[in-house]
Amino acid sequence: MIFADDRFDAVTAFETVYFWPDLPQCFREVYRVLKPGGTLLICNESNGDTDKDKKWTEIIGGMTIYKDIELKTYLEQAGFHDVQIHKRKAGSALRRGNEGTKS
Repeated sequence: MIFADDRFDAVTAFETVYFWPDLPQCFREVYRVLKPGGTLLICNESNGDTDKDKKWTEIIGGMTIYKDIELKTYLEQAGFHDVQIHKRKAGSALRRGNEGTKS
């Protein structure tokens, strides 16, 4: 990223991390540009738990659907703490969200 260290209070990713190349490195970059105490919020509809999720990755080139534990692990490895996973029922505006805070 072209941004300076400790620049943003929050970063959001809505239905995009499916397409981020080298996700662990991308999370490290997000961590770098967040101010201390800053938050990353990821919102995904899919988390690899259904057969439909696999079909999406077959239809859409370059798409990877990560399980919740994978995202949590990558976030913690990047330095985030207090990583939380929030799940909502179908029909909700937010189906799944992962949130992490910078130290």
